[in-house]
Amino acid sequence: MLKQKSLFIGTLGIVFSILTGCSQSDGYSTSKNEAVEVIHGYTLPTEPDPTINNSTLLGIDSNDNGVRDDVEIWILKKYKDKHPIYTEIAMQSARASKKVLENPERAKEFHDYVNSAYFCASYYRVCDNNSTIKIDSLILDENFRIEVFNTDEREKAYWKYDSVLSGDSYTIPWCSERQQLCDFNTTKFE
Repeated sequence: MLKQKSLFIGTLGIVFSILTGCSQSDGYSTSKNEAVEVIHGYTLPTEPDPTINNSTLLGIDSNDNGVRDDVEIWILKKYKDKHPIYTEIAMQSARASKKVLENPERAKEFHDYVNSAYFCASYYRVCDNNSTIKIDSLILDENFRIEVFNTDEREKAYWKYDSVLSGDSYTIPWCSERQQLCDFNTTKFE
């Protein structure tokens, strides 16, 4: 009888967890009382459990948008008081950084893709004198790299990517080509 009660209580606990959406294994605290915050059109993900998030190179991307949740939260909070284009450029770079983590040995193959966010930013920072959008500070600086490659394994992947590119030369696109390297709709900002 005691064994049946324990089994019933255990089963009841599992059913309750499923019905309320609580899970111990997904790395998140899922409280129904948490307010959803939207910044520049992005819903702020829940802060992932650092141990689970940092246990793999790619970490947790709960909304499957190609950006690790901890990086997305950092970007959204850092640029929430800036023009939305800062967020878009940083998110583009974060998506590209995933390629560095996945296959650093293929750096030459996707070098242009990884650097397109830098050139997109430089269009609005240096090239476009007619735009009302002016980027007045670096977006993709050393702090950005430290945030994205924030574990020993992620940093090793970055340095492997960097060493594969070593010794080659790469061209810088003309100003007239840089806006096209933004992977988001730039017309909504003009």
